[in-house]
Amino acid sequence: MKSSIFAGVLLVSASLVSVEGQSWVEFQQKHINAGMTPDKCTKVITDRKIVTPPNRCKVFNTFITQNVNAVPAVCAGGGTLYGNGYTISNATFNIIDCTQQNQNQVPPVVPPKCLYNGTASTKRIIVRCEKKKPVHFHGTK
Repeated sequence: MKSSIFAGVLLVSASLVSVEGQSWVEFQQKHINAGMTPDKCTKVITDRKIVTPPNRCKVFNTFITQNVNAVPAVCAGGGTLYGNGYTISNATFNIIDCTQQNQNQVPPVVPPKCLYNGTASTKRIIVRCEKKKPVHFHGTK
């Protein structure tokens, strides 16, 4: 009985980690696009199949567009702890925030019909790090 409870706890813990975290490769796929411009949000999100499970339009996504080679450094001494296991970058990054245009439509729009508006800015990024690499994008400041 004790081993089955332990196995259940491990299974639940593993599923929680996979919901919150992702790999460095997945982070790059979802959040890095060198040279991207605000007018490319719809195309990039569609081409990269960035969705919210189960296959819903992602309401908001941020892309880091310049200094992309400096992103891993945030987790290797180029950032400061920022509560709840996150790290905020010491440097600023050029970013594009993509916001879904038709998010309140009834019935809801589903991929590939999602449309996005993009906004460029320069901000510090907040990420969760694992093995000195960003694995989850939390936001900007």
